[in-house]
Amino acid sequence: MIDKDLIQYFDGIHFPSKYINELNSLKKEFPNYTFITSTHNLEEAKKAIISDYITFSPIFNSKGRRGLGIKTLNEVCQIHPNVIALGGIISDKEVEAIKNSKAVGFASIRYFY
Repeated sequence: MIDKDLIQYFDGIHFPSKYINELNSLKKEFPNYTFITSTHNLEEAKKAIISDYITFSPIFNSKGRRGLGIKTLNEVCQIHPNVIALGGIISDKEVEAIKNSKAVGFASIRYFY
């Protein structure tokens, strides 16, 4: 899964949620790397507690997927201290809602284009 020759050139590792059950063993194997894990529900956020950061999505409706909302985002922020909000962030309205949440930040493509 992780190319041990290539990883020396990076500072961190991103994990899709499908690899969430491997986090503990990989964190032990690569203790000096920043771990970021994608999550999409409360259960995944709990499993990813060992990660340095998690992303949580979708917060708002995005590309046919129903957004989970700011309330759920704040619940996830109670589980993990470093949550980055994703999904459906397309205007200042969504950015303001995230600023008023407990997330540490957000990422978006459509907001910046």
